[in-house]
Amino acid sequence: MVRFLKRRGFTLIELLVVIAIIAVLIGLLLPAVQKVREAANRMSCQNNLKQIALASHNYHDSYQTLPPGAFQNFPIASAFAGGFSWNWPHVGSLAFILPYVEQDNLYKLLAANPTAAQKAAGKTSLFDLSFTGGAGNPSWWNEAPLWTLAQTKIKNFICPSDDPYLSTTGVFITMYCDATTLTLTGGYYPAPSSDPLGRTNYTGCAGSIGGGSNTFYAQYVGLLTNRSKVTLGQSSARDGTANTILFGESLGGSSQGIRDFSFSWMGCGYQASAWGLPSGNAGWYQFSSKHTGIVQFAFGDGAVRGVKYGQTSTFFSNDWYAFAEMTGWQDGGNRDPSTLIN
Repeated sequence: MVRFLKRRGFTLIELLVVIAIIAVLIGLLLPAVQKVREAANRMSCQNNLKQIALASHNYHDSYQTLPPGAFQNFPIASAFAGGFSWNWPHVGSLAFILPYVEQDNLYKLLAANPTAAQKAAGKTSLFDLSFTGGAGNPSWWNEAPLWTLAQTKIKNFICPSDDPYLSTTGVFITMYCDATTLTLTGGYYPAPSSDPLGRTNYTGCAGSIGGGSNTFYAQYVGLLTNRSKVTLGQSSARDGTANTILFGESLGGSSQGIRDFSFSWMGCGYQASAWGLPSGNAGWYQFSSKHTGIVQFAFGDGAVRGVKYGQTSTFFSNDWYAFAEMTGWQDGGNRDPSTLIN
């Protein structure tokens, strides 16, 4: 006799229960995966900042000073008093350290293309800081070879938690701050013309609002400003390199989650700290990040630390002063920053 065996299948209710259990497990697993991914991104960002800080130290070994924050106006003190001009190279600090972040070929190509005004003044390198003026408009974005080279995408200049290439309004091609007139300004090239430009999430620290004659804000001048030539020895003897911020993260937009602006690595050499670290809106004039609760900074000794945001944006609060002292290299402040360090 032939026997037939029946295989029992799932009922609809059992199937729905299994699907519900799987959905719950996925719901529990997803936040853990996101936390792991963000932790990995944060570590990668830390490594980027570490490499930029070490590159600055290697630049110091070669030239006996840290790289300039930017190659801008001359004389430095009369930038705004004499009428601010874009007619300078406006090359930022990251461009100066390219040979020390495995971008030596790019650096050589940039160096071999000084602006027309620099050539007229007898300069043979874009990075020749002895250039003090000349005929014509010598800004880097007005020179076709430099504009093309500035489109190079450099992975280590991008925080993996952000995508600055999503900017919709434009790309900042330079930043300038001045503690004489208390002015922070930036020039941006509008989209879509600026879309090809290489971006960055990292800028040097100019301190509160750079150098100048305003004695209150200028006391918090940073390590990287216009044509700066600060040595590690100077910084160590004053506030200490381990206590002074060298580079930090900056989104470049007007608010977190809205990518309207971003920064060009070629021209945006430094950022001001006077407006603190935001907990909500992140202006182009502030250090900021997409990391939860912190903005990461590389200090003068090469260490990378997270600084909590949301506590430093109230002008002249104790936390504001503590952050200002971290961004300045010769203020002599002694406030305890431990409540801000993550």
